[in-house]
Amino acid sequence: MAIRYQNITIDQGATFSANVVAYVNTSSSVVITLTGYSANAQIKKSYYHANTVATFNVWIQDATAGIVNLVLDTANTIALTDGKYVYDVMVTNFGGTVKTRIVEGIATVTPGVAR
Repeated sequence: MAIRYQNITIDQGATFSANVVAYVNTSSSVVITLTGYSANAQIKKSYYHANTVATFNVWIQDATAGIVNLVLDTANTIALTDGKYVYDVMVTNFGGTVKTRIVEGIATVTPGVAR
């Protein structure tokens, strides 16, 4: 499996939801079947920070199509300071023996007025 880069924008104070797709490699449109996999995704200030800023609620929406859904509720997006972060999405096989990063990128948090 190969990772793809996908930047996202998160509106502070709003619910965020996005789908990402697991592809065989960066130049292919062939998806990976995620049957028997679990997924997780986190945001950090940089690759070098130990602390996680937010953890997405994640589930495999369509295993056959390789689609993973990411959600941050309003309470989580309010807690984010506006600016740029990094995020990635990892999938793990059923036995926990293989972990693969399927998507990574920049998460830009835009400031909001209404809460």
